[in-house]
Amino acid sequence: MVKRRYSAFMAITFAAVAAFPSLGASQAFNASDPELVDRIVAVVGDSVVLLSQVQTDLQQMALQGRALPDDPAALQQLFDQSVEERINLLLILQAAARDSLLSVDEEQIEESVQQEIDSRTQAFGGPPQFQQALLAEGLTLASYRDMLGQQIRRQQVQQLFMQRRLRDAAPIVLEEAEVRQAFETARGEIGQRPRLLSFHQVVIAPAPSPAADSLALLEAQAVLDSIRAGADFAELAERHSDDPGSAPLGGDLDWFRRGTMVREFEDAAFGLRDGQVSDPVKTEFGYHLIKVERSRQGERKGRHILFTPEQTADDATSARGIAATVATEARAGANMADLNERYADPESPDTLTVTYEQLNQLPPGYSALASAAVGDVVGPIEYQAARGEVRLAVMKVTRIEEAGEYRFEEVRAQLEQRMIQQKQSERVVRALRDRTFIEVRR
Repeated sequence: MVKRRYSAFMAITFAAVAAFPSLGASQAFNASDPELVDRIVAVVGDSVVLLSQVQTDLQQMALQGRALPDDPAALQQLFDQSVEERINLLLILQAAARDSLLSVDEEQIEESVQQEIDSRTQAFGGPPQFQQALLAEGLTLASYRDMLGQQIRRQQVQQLFMQRRLRDAAPIVLEEAEVRQAFETARGEIGQRPRLLSFHQVVIAPAPSPAADSLALLEAQAVLDSIRAGADFAELAERHSDDPGSAPLGGDLDWFRRGTMVREFEDAAFGLRDGQVSDPVKTEFGYHLIKVERSRQGERKGRHILFTPEQTADDATSARGIAATVATEARAGANMADLNERYADPESPDTLTVTYEQLNQLPPGYSALASAAVGDVVGPIEYQAARGEVRLAVMKVTRIEEAGEYRFEEVRAQLEQRMIQQKQSERVVRALRDRTFIEVRR
């Protein structure tokens, strides 16, 4: 057996339920014994769930500000729930270990750990107070960081595994009554809907001149010639690609399915064989050279090099004139959908519903919507898009809804999606449990 020292907090917690013989946890804890013996509480295939792991789960709840119940029966239920969650997690981790295509993102894990530590530090009022709370649980910041890292890594593996299993999962049919019952049950958790604003918009993107477009195509063709002469695709992507997200990665796009890229890009990519490079493919972003590295059913793994035509001051001036025309026509009563069809950047959404607080998260100028009434036309406003390109927008307010309780129709789609995903996940876990030896030790 492994011996481990537990905090006074957890010793008291488990001592509070020691009087109940049915609670397996109490048999291993004694408030007067500083050296508490770990033991197995469940066997799952060739793995085990330890009492110390359940203790860690409860310890995490305390550090996250969740009060553990004083009632022995409620604490017993929480303990049993933690054991079951650990069993399900082990089942998934065992199955995931057999899937060679699953790999975690260590950089993302480290970022998540730091975000959680920053959040906890702020919640406790600062680093000294948080470190004091950790010490009260018998932890240091380093040990807590390690504990978090393991937890988040397991969660990421679990998420990746479930995403793969649910991708082609059989459909779940929900009954109307069970969806409405779930809504009634969740009313207290849903909370109040904030004040909402809905609007149509027409976003105008300056169009590059024919000369700039031709120059981008010539550059793409020159790089393609280098690739066909034996140059490395990834190195050329780093040097030439105008895609800020993939260029530092040698143009790497990882695996993608249809529906994640623009149509012209997907049509070209899914028509290539492994190792093949496309001719220049034109999309609204510019010209792409696409290389497919690996293929599997419904997916491609590839790279691309993007050549975006350079925009000039004249292009921006022309776009401002178009935006002024759109605003004039909108105020004269023109249909916003028609204006969107004629003038808008196809990459930008034509209809948005946001809370008033979210207006500050939109580009500068959108805040003018805060004082607009239904039917008002706002704009044109000018802002810079993600890569620094000029954009102009004209908006028309279509609906303002005051704060209040959510209606069933407003949350139905999200609720159904959550219920379907939960039922599908439960089905996956049941299948794993059916073919795995499981023993819970009381």
